[in-house]
This record gives sequence, structure tokens and C-alpha cells, in this order.
Amino acid sequence: MALPGWEVSGSFSDPSFSLLSLPGAQDVRVRVAAEVRGHLGDTVELPCHLLPPAPEVRVSQVTWLRLDTPEDNQNVAIFHPQYGPSFPRAKPGKERLSFVKPGQSTGSGPGTEVEVRDATLALRGLTVEDEGNYTCEFATFPQGTSRGVTWLRVIAEPQNHAETQEVTLSLEPVPVARCVSAGGRPPARVSWLSPLDGETRESQVSGPVPGTVTVTSRFTLVPLGRADGVKITCRVEHESFKEPVLLPVTLSVRYPPEVSISGYDDNWYIGRSEATLNCDVRSKPEPTGYDWSTTSGVFPASAVAQGPKLIVHSVDKLFNTTFICTVTNAVGTGHAEQVVLVRDTPRASPQDVGPVVWGAVGGTLLVLLLLAGGSLAFILLRVRRRRKSPGGGADGGRGGTYDDPKTQVFGNGGPVFWTPTAAGPLRPEGKEEEDEEDEEEKGLMLPSPPAIEDDMESQLDGSLISRRAVYV
Repeated sequence: MALPGWEVSGSFSDPSFSLLSLPGAQDVRVRVAAEVRGHLGDTVELPCHLLPPAPEVRVSQVTWLRLDTPEDNQNVAIFHPQYGPSFPRAKPGKERLSFVKPGQSTGSGPGTEVEVRDATLALRGLTVEDEGNYTCEFATFPQGTSRGVTWLRVIAEPQNHAETQEVTLSLEPVPVARCVSAGGRPPARVSWLSPLDGETRESQVSGPVPGTVTVTSRFTLVPLGRADGVKITCRVEHESFKEPVLLPVTLSVRYPPEVSISGYDDNWYIGRSEATLNCDVRSKPEPTGYDWSTTSGVFPASAVAQGPKLIVHSVDKLFNTTFICTVTNAVGTGHAEQVVLVRDTPRASPQDVGPVVWGAVGGTLLVLLLLAGGSLAFILLRVRRRRKSPGGGADGGRGGTYDDPKTQVFGNGGPVFWTPTAAGPLRPEGKEEEDEEDEEEKGLMLPSPPAIEDDMESQLDGSLISRRAVYV
């Protein structure tokens, strides 16, 4: 059976308690904590109570024992209702042990007994050697002996710190940061949080206090220049912490200068003044010297070197070369090159080129539109002329129309041909086309066919003959 635990000042108590009794004494029980944790050097209390506190139960003696020690030295503390407390062991001894509530007296005068129901034991100055199993034993009359066992754990909160280890550029992995968790019991758990790919190497040694452990973790990687200034974090976890401890570290890598040149705009022309080249450097430690030179070996007289800057007062043909900037620091040397091409005249700026380009584009579009319009007009004119040409009518040249030179008319003697009236007078040259265009503007209008009924004459036999036809 488990009952709620008690919160004891200066210790950590398990939330469950043990209720134990000997066979045949079911009505007498002992309540103890299954586990108690205490910090190294602090005071811890081991609770022990007799249940139920019935007046008819007489307590003969209360004894605390350590059963994991030699048999002749197992008694840690004893309380007798008449003679009081006794601490037979030299360690922890009476200097560090005491009963929290000795009990209440049942009378006065010599030989007065004390009623004992609470046998909670206090242990001061907790050491690693105090860790172990403690048994609380009640000797009662008439029920006999009842006992309970408590596991006392001693923990030590570690001291933690992290530091960077300055290294020099290398192609082999080396430790760049160290994290130490000293004097922990049990040993702390150490890990690293880093944006860089690295490895962890851990070691453990005895802590400053016997029974404690010091954990050292080293973060290793190949130290390149890009790792300098990167922040990583050491994470320490321990059961004595409410939350993990985070220790930030900034890496420090020494490396030779990394150099680049800026300032060249590809518009250096004869006579240009106040041009500049900049020697941009990233290094650790800081650069100690700058040197400007050219690949041709000739240094223009109008160029002045001022540390990381090269100032040009007037550009001439001698600047048509490659400039070199060499930078030195305590670790090594780095350099960069810049090719310079000298023009005869300044390069046109984007503001000048823009209107010209847009003008050319606009002109091209206009020409294309005019060509497209002319082509369309030509095609339409050709289509209209084809419609006016012989055989180009709607009937596709199939069969006769009213414009055919001869048309068959059937009379009573077979087919008879008649000839339409002659066409009108010829129009002057060019007039025909103008008239055609006028007609096209007014719309295509076909002449009405001659009425056959007006040309025909009825005969006595019921047949019809043409008035204008010539009969043979």
C-alpha cells in the first residue's frame, strides 16, 4: 500500500511511502519514504511513522539500521522511551544525527516513559558515504516488530563553464571549444548545439569531492576561416537542474588574409581623375601591412598607395595593366589581382543609351506597320479584280448567264439563238478603273437580265417565238 509522501526541508522525497509490518501484526504498520534524495553537504530527513497511533500499542524501542554495512556495525540510531536517543556508530555519529521529534512524555519524575510515534531521523552534512538503504524498525508490545526501508540518494549539483580554444587555420580537425561540468553526482550529460559540422569528444575524471565526477566535452572540427566568429552552445543536463544549462561560446580561428579588390567600374579612360581601387581584407589577426604592385613591374606615377586604398589622380596608358594587392598578418600572406582596361573615351552611360535604343525600336515598329498596311491593300485590290474577270463570277463559269453572247431559247422548231444588244461605247483609258472603283464603293450591283416574257410572242398553236430571233 502506498500513501502520499511528505515534503521534507533540505531533501527530495519520493511521492510514495512504504507501509510494512511483520506477519501476525497486521494492525501495526510503519510508514516510510521509498526514496529520499539529498544534496551533498545539506541536511536530509528520513521520515518514519507508526500507524495507527493507538494508545494500547506500547513502543519498546525504535532503531535505524544500515543493512548494507558489516553486521556488527548496522545500528545507526536508537530511541528508547525511557532512556532516550543513542547513536552507536562513529559515523555519522551524534554530531550529525538527531531525532526530529523525540516523543511526548507520559508522566513526570524519574523513569517516566516517552510515547514514540514519529521516528523521523535528521542527517546533517550529507556526504557520499551516507548513500544507502536505511531501515526504520519499531519494536512494539504486544504486536511485535514492524519495519520500513528507505533508499537515501546523495546527489551533487555540478559547476559548469564553457570556453573557446583559439586555433590556427588547419586542414586537420582540432578542438575549438571546451565545456566542463565539474563535481556532479551522478555525472552530467553534456552536448553541443552548432550550425557547423563537428564532432564531440568526452572524458570523465573524479570530481573535487570524493564520489563526484567531472565531465569534459570538446567540440572538434577542421578550423577554416569561415568558422571564426560562429556561435555554438554547450548544453548541460543534470537531475539537480530544473532545466538544462546553456553556455554560449564564440569560436576563434586565426587565419591569413583573404583579399579581394573593389572599385573598378570598367570605365577608366584617358584623362579620368580620382579613380580608386580598394583592397578588401578579412583576416585574424588584423593585417600588419599592405603592398600595391603591377604584373608589368611599372607602377604609374599618378597612382598613390595609401594602405588598403590606391588613389589615381589621372588615368593614362600605364594603367592598362593588372594591379596586385598583397596583405600580411601574423599568420601569413594573401593577395588579389585586378585587370584594368583603359579606354580612349568614356563609355556611354545607361541614361544616354536609353533614348537611342527606344527611338530605334519605335522606328522599326513604324516601318513594320506601314509594310503590313501596304500588303493588305494590295491583296484586297487583287481579290476585287479577280471577281470582275471572265469566269470569276459566282457561278464559277458553269453554264450561261445573261452576259453570255448567245442564249438558247426553245421555240417550236428547236433551239434558236439570239444575240444581245451591243455593248455601250468604250470608255477612255483609266476611266474604266475609276468607274469600277466608284461601283465598288457603291456596292456590287449586277444588271437585271432581260425579261424573256417581253421578247416572246404567242402563236395560234400555243407556242412562243422570239420577236428578234432570225428563223432559218
